[in-house]
Amino acid sequence: MSFLIMTDAEKEFLYRVGRNIAKLRKKQGYSQLDVCAKIQMEKSNLSSIENGRQNFTALTLKKIADAIEVDVREFFIS
Repeated sequence: MSFLIMTDAEKEFLYRVGRNIAKLRKKQGYSQLDVCAKIQMEKSNLSSIENGRQNFTALTLKKIADAIEVDVREFFIS
């Protein structure tokens, strides 16, 4: 069994993207519950993504971006 060990740089990347997701979500006027209802995700998972504690897939980012009506590229702009 192998375990994924993230570097500090990888952890920082997840944190930055998550922070951007939360910032854009709030700017667009959506709560976490609003987004979760739209994309059928547990609130705890979205919270973990926004706090940089959970890795995400490209498809998950696309769903979140669509739900809050932004371009997914905005998640990567600091």
